[in-house]
Amino acid sequence: MKKRIAVVLVMMMSVALLFGCATSGKMDADSVRTDIAMWEEAGWEDMTAAEQALWGKLGWDADSWEGEAKQPASEDKYWNQLNADEQAAATALGYTKATWDEE
Repeated sequence: MKKRIAVVLVMMMSVALLFGCATSGKMDADSVRTDIAMWEEAGWEDMTAAEQALWGKLGWDADSWEGEAKQPASEDKYWNQLNADEQAAATALGYTKATWDEE
């Protein structure tokens, strides 16, 4: 039950941040974008601090993101193999079980 509450809270915060960003037209350090198509093209430096922190929970850092270091283990995991924190981070970044597993 606690895991579900945590996931719901992360999702609610993501929607609130996204809505706030969309209405103000500005990206602040706490903003998180949820369009998963953009992650293919985004550079580490293009991300907000909040986005970098969420990708960090999935094992990514600047070097691995830019291809200068090995990709994290989460890259080869299916959704059900991610732990609760990893699933919450992926959800906040716009992923669902279906979209994560097809990547």
